[in-house]
Formats: sequence, C-alpha cells, structure tokens
Amino acid sequence: MATDPYILFEKAEKKRASSRFLEAIPLYLTSKKLAKDTGLKTACHFSLGDVYRMVGDFERSIRSYRAAHDLAVKSKDVRLALDSMVGQGLALRATGNFKEAIPLFDKSLRWYRLHDDTEGVAFTLWARAGAYRIKGDLASALKGFKESQKIFARMRDKSGVGYCFTGLGGASRVAGRPLDSYKYYIEANRIFRTFKDTFGTAYSYCGVANSMRMRDDFKGSLAYFRKAKTNYRKIGDKVSYAYTLWGEGSAYQMLGKNSLAAKDFREAEKLFKITKDRRGLVYCLLSVSQIEFAKDPKKGIRLAKEALRKALSLNLGVEIRYAKKVLETMSKHPEKLPLNLA
Repeated sequence: MATDPYILFEKAEKKRASSRFLEAIPLYLTSKKLAKDTGLKTACHFSLGDVYRMVGDFERSIRSYRAAHDLAVKSKDVRLALDSMVGQGLALRATGNFKEAIPLFDKSLRWYRLHDDTEGVAFTLWARAGAYRIKGDLASALKGFKESQKIFARMRDKSGVGYCFTGLGGASRVAGRPLDSYKYYIEANRIFRTFKDTFGTAYSYCGVANSMRMRDDFKGSLAYFRKAKTNYRKIGDKVSYAYTLWGEGSAYQMLGKNSLAAKDFREAEKLFKITKDRRGLVYCLLSVSQIEFAKDPKKGIRLAKEALRKALSLNLGVEIRYAKKVLETMSKHPEKLPLNLA
C-alpha cells in the first residue's frame, strides 16, 4: 500500500465517490495517521464524518465532524468549520435528534447566505428540510426541499436536484400524497441511475417501493424493495437497509404474510439498535404491536403504548400521530388492522 497520505486520501475520495464507503474508511484513517499538515488531517476527519454517516455509524460520524470543526476553527477555515457543523446536523438528524440538528443548520445557513455561498445554502436547506420532516413539520419540509431544488437546478447540479426529489418524495408520502411521492422518486431514480450513484439509486428504489405500498400495490412494491436491498448491501448502509426491511415487512404484513413480516421487523430492529436509531425502533414497535394484537390483544396494546411513549419522548410528530391511530384502531375498530403506515 502507498504510504503517501495525499495519495491515500485521493484513493479514499474515489472510493467514497463510487459509494464504496466501507473500503474508503481504512484509507482515510491511514492518511490521517500519516498526515503532517493540519489541512489534510482536517479533510480526513471531515470525510470520515461523511462515510461513517453513510454506513450508519453515527457516533463515530459526529466525533469525526467535531474533530474537523475544531481543527478548521484553529486554522481559521470558516467554510470547512461550517460544513462540519452541517455534517454534525445530518448525523444527529439521522438518529432522530432534530432538536440539536436544526440550530446547527440555521447557524450555517445564516453564514452561507451572508457570504453568497449558493452551494452551501442549497445543501443546508435540503439538510434542514429533512430535519423538519422528522420533526413532523411537513409544510416546512416540503417548502425547504422545493427551495433547495430550485437553487440546485439553477446551478445545474443534477445530483442535488435528485436528492431534493427524494426528500420531496418522502415528505409527500407522509403528507398523504403517494402519487406525488411516486413521481418524485421515479424522477430521482432516473437521475441517480444516469450518474451511477449507488446510494441515491438504492434510496430512490426504496422510495418508489414505499409509494407503491401506500397506493396498495403491495406485491409490486416488493420488487422495488428487493432492488433497494441489493444496492444497500453494496455500500453497507445499515440504517437505510433497516428502513427498507421495515417497508418490505409492512408490505408483507398488508398481504397477511405475518411470518415474513415479523422476520423483517426483527432484523430491522437489530440494525436500529446497533445504529441507535430511536425513530426506527418506534416504527418496529408499532408494526410488531399489530402482529401481536392478533394473537394477544393486551400485549399488542402494551407494545403500541410503549411506541407512543417513545415517540412522545423524542417529540416525533408523525410517529406520535401513527401511534395514536394504531391504539385508537385497536380499541374501536380492530377489524381494520393492520394499518398501512407511511
């Protein structure tokens, strides 16, 4: 292996660009260890923050971004310091911690706007919109994604546009607009496949599958969930893979295939625990509660109440609404179970 830290860093960057995140990590770590100058060390920390986040190792991601931020502040690299704050926000957002993430995005956004940093503005608007979606503020999420998409379009950044479409697809689905969601995800998938973006392709396949599931095309959705799983396996993204398993399990559940659904939910739960994704665990609890309710109503209700408590403790607007709906249905209209949660 080459021992020049700059060469190692460039090799890692190429791996990252092709979504080979697990292969990039040891290259970045070695480059950081060998680096003599602060600039390269800072870049390694920042890129490690990115790749750790992409594979679902959010604790290491946050530590790496913070290290990059501290070094950037010492070297008076304001732009990289703010980029590192946005990275921290993304890692916090991924665990459902929008309360800490949104202020980081707001602070960075003010600086980017003050200094006419168009790329920084577009990316941070996209990042913040995703945090608003997790918060349950869907109006702000949709507005933010649309604003970001317009800026990326003016910049002719098609990849940025694609990621805005995935954001719009997710927010539209949760807002009860599955057809809009489908259209956004299909367009995003076309863009990502053109650019051979493995992560974006997997993400949009999962989105297409979920939008089909919400339109009651459960069998059709399973084919797209399989495509998403195949791509996520290539890059080692535990969290996105877990959400794909949950979506697939939900489709099986709606088809009455509870044994297959339960298997997916168990596997998703394990991954959510590993990555400390508390929002994902709420979804698993809600889904499993409905399976258990058919066998033991008291146990099903207990699990749904546990999901509601966790959602309330995290202030997750959408998931609180889902948990209340599941409990209400168990109490008043059990014949309508299972519910097809977005």
